[in-house]
Amino acid sequence: MAILKLDEHLYISPQLTKADAEQIAQLGIKTVVCNRPDREEESQPDFAQIKQWLEQAGVTGFHHQPVVAPNIQTGDVEHFHALLENAGHPVLAYCRTGTRCSLLWGFRRAAEGMPVDEIIRRAEAAGVNLENFRSRLEEAAAKP
Repeated sequence: MAILKLDEHLYISPQLTKADAEQIAQLGIKTVVCNRPDREEESQPDFAQIKQWLEQAGVTGFHHQPVVAPNIQTGDVEHFHALLENAGHPVLAYCRTGTRCSLLWGFRRAAEGMPVDEIIRRAEAAGVNLENFRSRLEEAAAKP
């Protein structure tokens, strides 16, 4: 499993498996946020199953905030930010590839003044290409 750091308290990952749960606990992850809708793919374990595996490994914080990348709205970004603010750190957010998690984080960071190039660079360092979302990130940066 690839767990990659976006910022001080946030890591991202692609879809989790049962084998990943123990590694997540060993890394000291306190909270896991799933940004993937259940049943997006036939073979994907649903959030309830992931939560069970994580609980068995000793992880105690869980949130399910499913989103679809092209449809992410300001309310989704604010909800994700609130989850991060109130969660035990560090936090691991996952989806199919890590893109949705990176976007939720990136839209907020853009609104807070982080340069879009820096957001894209950090996501790329974590294995996620946000270049296709540059214009939406720039829109988020331009909002008051």
